[in-house]
Amino acid sequence: MLTSYSVMCPHENCGWTGNVVPSHLRGGEDAEIVSMHKAWFQCPRCNNDWEVRITNEKVIVVPVAESGS
Repeated sequence: MLTSYSVMCPHENCGWTGNVVPSHLRGGEDAEIVSMHKAWFQCPRCNNDWEVRITNEKVIVVPVAESGS
């Protein structure tokens, strides 16, 4: 079963909040993510992706400089 996470889009001028399912790849298909692994979310409003780390059900946004984007 895929787990969705309550998140807020970090992109400027968006502000969308809601639940999304992460992906292993930027712009990829939804997937179950193991704790401490990198994951990506895609905003359903602005369609931008952002990288996160999921640790024990907590979502941490990876800063752009660290993610290499």
